[in-house]
Amino acid sequence: MRVTKQEPILFAAPDITETDVDAVANVMRSGWITTGEQCRLLEEELADYLQIPHVIAMSSCTAAIETAVAYLGLPHGARIGVPTWTFVSTALAPTHHGLHPVLLDVEPDTLNLSPASLAAALDEGLDAVIAVHFAGVPVSQQIHELCSDAGVPLIEDAAHALGALDPRGRIAGKGTAGACFSFYATKNLTSGEGGALATDDDDLAAFARSFRLHGLSRDAWARYHPGAAAAYDLEVPGIKGNLADMLAALARSQFQRYDESQQHRRSIVTQYRTSLAPTGVEFVPGHPDAGSADHLMVVLLPESVDRDAVVASMNADGVSTSVHFRPLNDFTWFKENASVGPAGTPVADRLRPRALSLPLHTGLSTDDVDRVCSSLVSALHR
Repeated sequence: MRVTKQEPILFAAPDITETDVDAVANVMRSGWITTGEQCRLLEEELADYLQIPHVIAMSSCTAAIETAVAYLGLPHGARIGVPTWTFVSTALAPTHHGLHPVLLDVEPDTLNLSPASLAAALDEGLDAVIAVHFAGVPVSQQIHELCSDAGVPLIEDAAHALGALDPRGRIAGKGTAGACFSFYATKNLTSGEGGALATDDDDLAAFARSFRLHGLSRDAWARYHPGAAAAYDLEVPGIKGNLADMLAALARSQFQRYDESQQHRRSIVTQYRTSLAPTGVEFVPGHPDAGSADHLMVVLLPESVDRDAVVASMNADGVSTSVHFRPLNDFTWFKENASVGPAGTPVADRLRPRALSLPLHTGLSTDDVDRVCSSLVSALHR
């Protein structure tokens, strides 16, 4: 029986309160709206939360990845390993510095970078690696060990993983070439557009602060506030990747209730897993991960099911879904401009048509989750 049509359930929806609106409005009235005091305070608050010396606010996670890649100073054509199961920006950021992406397979249980695939690629030769903490689940410690043993720098794409925990504590670039976060509109914490680079490397932090603003030695806040000297220099050609204070103020306001929001997300994930356990769908990760940031609720549909038909059926019920992700090796540009690692991408190729992301955001009630589950079950039966 089709689920009774009700108000649409959005796949993702930003959780914006009047307090958030007031925080942004106060900055707009202040006379200083670009990178300044709000940005500095956000960096300090995130550094304290992540227990890391340096957080550099950026215009996006992509900008943070590009900055971390630039800091490595790798030669043109250097090979950088990237999981094929990720958003295109993970692999595109290195290409802006002339690097060659090598697409690697993922683990079926987590859709995170496969240690076996990475090991084979390291044997063939990699100059750096970007690992993605998919859906907020930390990558295997074997990834860190393999890169360390090979002497290959590891950049963490933590776009999904603010607050995620692994043996080092909260993921924050400890012992790696930086962790890159996203504050995009659909993320657990949003500034609309934005991101950050976290690191315990003093030199990387200094480089990032300059690189995010064209490579200048001092930003506008340092040059223009009362009493500041106007002199500055260009140290290395950088990017326009700074975060405006209006956006930083929104992120700071959101951050005040972040732990509460994360608890709500965990309760939603738990409800999904309990309700859908008898249906035959598989979960990603296969088993609950205590350290996950719970960014996505991904299920794997049975092999015989047409995902497009399921999506259409749920859409008709007013339930929005999404797909994370179309593997990079399936895109024309990457087929022509990247390489596939020596182990191939059999897991990603096999699971590509089965992955479906269900709604997960703090605006969902228990009744909403029940509706999503009922709609999915009905779609599977049809």
